[in-house]
Amino acid sequence: SSHSTPLSSGAPTPDSHSIIDTVSEQDEGTMTPPSKETTPTTSPRNSVRSSVDTIKRTPEPRTVNIKKFQAELGIQIGGGNMHGIFVSDLEEESPAKGSEGLMPGDLILEYGSVDMRNKTAEEAYLEILKPGDMIRIKAQYRFEEFNRIKDLPGDGFYVRALYDRLAEVEQDLSFKKDDILYVDDTLPQGNFGCWMAWQLDENAQKLERGQIPSKYIMEQEFYRRHSMSEAKDENSSSKATSAAARRSFFRRKHKHKRSGSKDGKDLLALDTISTDSIPFLDDAVSLAYQRVQKVDCTSPRPVLILGPLPDAVKDMLVKESPGKFCRCPLEVMKASQQAIERGVKDCLFIDYKRRSGHFDVTTVASIKEITEKDCHCLLDIAPHAIERLHSIHIYPIVIFVRYKNAKQIKEQKDPVFLKDKVTQKHSKEQFETAQKIEQEYSKYFTGVVQGGPLPTICTQIMTTVDQEQNKVLWIPAGPP
Repeated sequence: SSHSTPLSSGAPTPDSHSIIDTVSEQDEGTMTPPSKETTPTTSPRNSVRSSVDTIKRTPEPRTVNIKKFQAELGIQIGGGNMHGIFVSDLEEESPAKGSEGLMPGDLILEYGSVDMRNKTAEEAYLEILKPGDMIRIKAQYRFEEFNRIKDLPGDGFYVRALYDRLAEVEQDLSFKKDDILYVDDTLPQGNFGCWMAWQLDENAQKLERGQIPSKYIMEQEFYRRHSMSEAKDENSSSKATSAAARRSFFRRKHKHKRSGSKDGKDLLALDTISTDSIPFLDDAVSLAYQRVQKVDCTSPRPVLILGPLPDAVKDMLVKESPGKFCRCPLEVMKASQQAIERGVKDCLFIDYKRRSGHFDVTTVASIKEITEKDCHCLLDIAPHAIERLHSIHIYPIVIFVRYKNAKQIKEQKDPVFLKDKVTQKHSKEQFETAQKIEQEYSKYFTGVVQGGPLPTICTQIMTTVDQEQNKVLWIPAGPP
């Protein structure tokens, strides 16, 4: 099937789909395509007249009030978050049909109190399924626009996979945890419960397209298994649930007609979706997929080194590659704690250390000053301050140096960068602190390098920094 990508994605479309590139450039479906009957624009006067005609042909948004006599509304929808949600067809008995009702080609702007303009097809479908006697819909007739996008996948967004998946059948997509996927259809052929997605490489190039379980299905399965495990704890004699019983969780009382498909096929019943291979996910916040967006990093990203003996590592990096790495200068400030904390709250300061009679402060200005010199700024901040950097759209490369044990730290020697011998007490403290950092902040780690001689650690860090700087950067976005 055809396929499109969002304007901001930058992900190239494979040659076999390049025919629709011109459509995806239409400002995400906000332009009404010109009618075939438009007068040729051979003169300024004709041009003005054609513009007026086009405006006349786009009716104003209208409000439609529908009384639901049954559970189903009897409308089929098309589109998605890329182009908007359209009415593609209405069933004969639909309460939405009639001179004052909805028509094929209507763009649904609001459904009840919900703004539908950025909803995926799946989100819109679930919204329409919600019970209600009287439904208020704000719609706008845009049939030409609907005609233009009706055969294209209507959705377009990026997610990071939070679990591994091995395809069971040919049309399924296999992927690894942390792979980036581009979802272009959340209701393929009207089938609720699966998404169509592209697997992307490190440069956001499309590799392969296939079917994956939808976020909704994954969440339902998570909560079902979570409830089952709690029940099992209460009743230790309960037997393991069979695969058939697991699938029965998805069985629904009614089959609903589309959403999205032109032929209005019955929706795929959820009891036919195999959930046997869905892993148990412990993270109840973003269960299966994290919505992400792409960021272009043209400037060198700051670098934060965590783990034992960070100062010795940073000093060696600056000495070995002075044009590539610079230590972030700390500003000495004689101010009250309250004033320093206000600076943090106002996003002027990132972190600070209390000294006798003053504070050593890492400021946003000092980080940017190093970055503008085309240099990686070596940060001197605690890991809890990483979120502050993210909040002002600075995304550091975070590298953790992992030692096997305290003894390996104690054995570190270097006449220039470790003039004082590392004591047993100090090495034990550093190792225990590093373990806590890894336990609490590993989600921020960009890379992990193995502890060893300082030159070996620095070589690993330089390689990691080069790799990460050249990669496409994905950051968390809103929920899918």
